[in-house]
Amino acid sequence: MKEKTDLSEIEKLEEEISKQNKRIKNLEMQIKLGSNLAKELERQKSLAIEAQEEVKKSLQYSSRIQGAMLPSSLPENLTVAKIWKPLSVVGGDFYVIKDLGETIMIAVIDCTGHGVPGALLSTLTGSIFDRLIHDPNVNMAGEYLMAAHNLISTMLGQHVDSKAKSNDGFDGSICLVNKQTKTLSFAGARSSIFLIQNNGEAHELSGNRKSVGGSRTPLDFPFDTQEIELGDQIVVMLTDGILDVMSEEPNLVLFGKERLLNILTLWNDQDPDRIINNVQIALDNHRGTQPFRDDMTMVAFRLN
Repeated sequence: MKEKTDLSEIEKLEEEISKQNKRIKNLEMQIKLGSNLAKELERQKSLAIEAQEEVKKSLQYSSRIQGAMLPSSLPENLTVAKIWKPLSVVGGDFYVIKDLGETIMIAVIDCTGHGVPGALLSTLTGSIFDRLIHDPNVNMAGEYLMAAHNLISTMLGQHVDSKAKSNDGFDGSICLVNKQTKTLSFAGARSSIFLIQNNGEAHELSGNRKSVGGSRTPLDFPFDTQEIELGDQIVVMLTDGILDVMSEEPNLVLFGKERLLNILTLWNDQDPDRIINNVQIALDNHRGTQPFRDDMTMVAFRLN
């Protein structure tokens, strides 16, 4: 009887040992799986960091290419100062300053979007301007915008299909300065320029309320050309990223046109560099720690 009892106890012990062994094996399996999971997570992390570095390098390289599109030298007849700040390394803003002989072209362009999509569109638009500069049928400021609109609309098929969703294009302004007569021809697509006189007064010259590109602007839309006596006035051209800088919370307020006009009337010594410096200080004071929201470009110039 006692022997049977002992056997029963042994069987129970063996059964318990078997259960413990199974638990140990399960734990070992879980540890192994956990180790494999940790290795896989580490591998995925390395891949993500590597991909992020590749994107960063690509953006930096793209930024150098986009920067190379900007003027490398300036006409001797102009004194120029500028701000060019893409929001995301590359962007949709760019400017053109080109000596055409009798005249100098200055254009400030804000293409749809920012970042990589904006940069791609700015590259397309820049090539269009290079083409139009050599077109003998394009002479007036408004003609440049009209021709650019027709080319962009055709390239992107914006007027072929009534259901076309593409409204990509640009807002911007173009000035043609005649060196001899000291006159300025201006055309704007949802954009203005600002003129600063010797007495410090500043006023706005507005363009058409139509964009270049997009199905909302009819083909062959006649952008207006406005001509003024430039004399020794300073001209300020900009994209709306300047005006859209936001102040800190809780009172979110745009920098806006009125504030810009006030800054332009400050003491500037008829110096475009001082004007640009005044605007940069005002923008930084206005936004505080608030991040920028868009690409920003401003060009201030006067004829020597």
